[in-house]
Amino acid sequence: MQVINSIPLVIDTEPFDTWKQQWSNQEGLDIHSYINDQCHPEQILIFSTLLFPTFIVSEGGIFLERNFSHEAFARCVNLAAGDMAEVERLMNYVKIYEVFGQYGNGVSPRIFLQVCEMIGFAWRMVLKEKFPDTLFTVEVSNSDENYGPVVTFYQVKQ
Repeated sequence: MQVINSIPLVIDTEPFDTWKQQWSNQEGLDIHSYINDQCHPEQILIFSTLLFPTFIVSEGGIFLERNFSHEAFARCVNLAAGDMAEVERLMNYVKIYEVFGQYGNGVSPRIFLQVCEMIGFAWRMVLKEKFPDTLFTVEVSNSDENYGPVVTFYQVKQ
């Protein structure tokens, strides 16, 4: 038997660990037990919009709908001197700390990085599904310069 994980094992899950400790018999309790007891289906659907976003295709570029505006597009075209891959990289940039706003306090930085990596993984899949003839780079990074974990994507010209 071989176990193949789609994403790295989830670690530093304080709410799950705290929840699990409340039970005298913890045998068989896993992350799916936690989901069954603590997570609402609407939360999963809402979060899925980060994993499987809506895209805008404009002037040969592919952009996250959540980040797109004509004003931002014009600014980025100017900043990137017309390099569409750079325009995409700038406009598709998502800072994970900002996604969770008020819920970031007390959360392990490793959780945010895991979430960022999971979003990057999902974007690679959905971009391949929605744009099968286009090659993309999905960048996941974590630095103080970028204010923590960030994810972005852009087309690679072939």
